[in-house]
Amino acid sequence: MEKDRRRITFLKLLPELGSMLLAAAGIYGISFWRQDAFDIILRNMVMAATGVAITGFHLRRQYLNGELSYDNEEHFLRFWTCFLIGLAAALACSFLPVGGWPFLTLFVMLALFSSAGTGILAASMLLMLPMLVSGASVEIFFLYFVSGVFGVTLFRDMDKEFKIGLPLTLSLLCLFVCETAIVVLPVNARLDLELFVVPAVNLIISCILLVGMLKLFSTMVVYRYREKYFELNDTENQLLVGYKERARADYFLCIHTSYFCERIGKKLSLDVDALKCSGYYHRWGEELPALMEEKAFPPKAAGILKEFMEKSCKQKETAVLVCADAVVNTISYMLAKDKDKPIEYVQVIDAVFKRFTDKHTFSQCDITQRELNIIQKIFKEEKLYYDFLR
Repeated sequence: MEKDRRRITFLKLLPELGSMLLAAAGIYGISFWRQDAFDIILRNMVMAATGVAITGFHLRRQYLNGELSYDNEEHFLRFWTCFLIGLAAALACSFLPVGGWPFLTLFVMLALFSSAGTGILAASMLLMLPMLVSGASVEIFFLYFVSGVFGVTLFRDMDKEFKIGLPLTLSLLCLFVCETAIVVLPVNARLDLELFVVPAVNLIISCILLVGMLKLFSTMVVYRYREKYFELNDTENQLLVGYKERARADYFLCIHTSYFCERIGKKLSLDVDALKCSGYYHRWGEELPALMEEKAFPPKAAGILKEFMEKSCKQKETAVLVCADAVVNTISYMLAKDKDKPIEYVQVIDAVFKRFTDKHTFSQCDITQRELNIIQKIFKEEKLYYDFLR
């Protein structure tokens, strides 16, 4: 992301300042309604405002350093919207039994819409609020902190493969175990099913809230650009059909490059849709920047194509595109030069990758040598495919 997009302006501070005021006002209202002493009210207000301030400071640091997950850097206000929802829920928890607080959902939600560290910090600060006004024991804090952190760990990297069944089951199981250990077992009475009513209700509500929140997350983040990629990666769309008519040779080079990008992307667990898209459009030349702006290319694909045009390889996906383009272009050139002459594909591929090594092509890229070896191996396994390049 460009530096000018990472500046903290006053507008970006407004949600943080507003959240501080709302947290202090909300905790004041509840403490006053409970007729707490003035020093207790003042303590609660100071701690609430300080907790929000620390959360905001941490969020800003991660934003400036480009450490937020997914595309959250492009939607700075998204986190604060979730935080305000969490703030309202945390204040409402002051009136609920301690075993029925839905903090598992808040931990996961705040982490997904920022980063794991920011989400845990923010949810912990929110958890502090009902703890202060309800007088709950410290064990309750650990109940929701442990289950919340475990939930955040389970639901990380949801953009790679959106499967929620096992993480959902394990996170709810952890919550149930923690509730049983801290809420049910310490009760000085014979174990009875009635003791599990509140924890069971909390499990059901947490399950519903988690599924709903994850559905929203998938719509807003994971599959946000799905329709756009369907459009751009359709070889029958007007853009590619027109390109085929005016630059047939380059069009087929793009088709073959995109094939290898997709195969390698799946093998290395990269962004396959973005790689396919970059493979289809990387040879459009000077008209590509205007095309990307006009057709609103997804940021990931646009970033890969921009690096490719500028010969600045930093992302793994860009490295894959560079490798695929070089191999396809080299073999196509050799086949066109003499169609009847047999080609030793393994030697050609080795020569291409040796050139990358000699020129330090990927010295600024985060791709590993092991991953480059896997890419090279994939090209060598595709001997039969190269017949399509004739």
